[in-house]
Amino acid sequence: MKRIAGIALIAVTMGVTALSAQVIATVNGYEITKKEADAFVKRVTHGRATFNMLKKKDQKRVIKELATQKLLTRTAAKELSKKEKLAIWTDLYIRKHYKELQQKAKKELSVPEKYMADAELWVRKNAAKIPVTDEELKAEYKKRKKLFKDPKTGKILPFEKVKPLIAFEVKKMKFVKEFMKKAKINYHPKAKTAK
Repeated sequence: MKRIAGIALIAVTMGVTALSAQVIATVNGYEITKKEADAFVKRVTHGRATFNMLKKKDQKRVIKELATQKLLTRTAAKELSKKEKLAIWTDLYIRKHYKELQQKAKKELSVPEKYMADAELWVRKNAAKIPVTDEELKAEYKKRKKLFKDPKTGKILPFEKVKPLIAFEVKKMKFVKEFMKKAKINYHPKAKTAK
């Protein structure tokens, strides 16, 4: 009798497992399982609902959302370079641990470093608004051409590859120049020393 009950329990468990791994939709060949749908619904409803509790139209909306996520993530995984993925993961890590990193920075950075970091961010924010022309960018590229070498080949990179970097630098220089026009600098002669 115990053996029959044990077999029945295993059969029920296997049925539940098969049901949770049940494919409820596909998008471009990628499967969407009921388990994924349940996890999504539980996360969105803070554990108050499951996929089966939803009306058919809401189930379709969940499947559509999961299809979008699955297709975006799979396509991005194929098309992004390792360097791009690392940049994204780093940014995500920083956002996730922002408060912890902020506290650590407050303790470890010197006062001048903190002020310079604030200044850099403020300049970047304001410089982004400065308009630049292709002519300005090309002129700056010609002046600094030797600085834009590919580290692997040693060849000078073409203008189009470095254009965003040059645009940022030109905008930053224009902003700082304009900002400093408003500054009043008083030069004091050296204090006379007693003989």
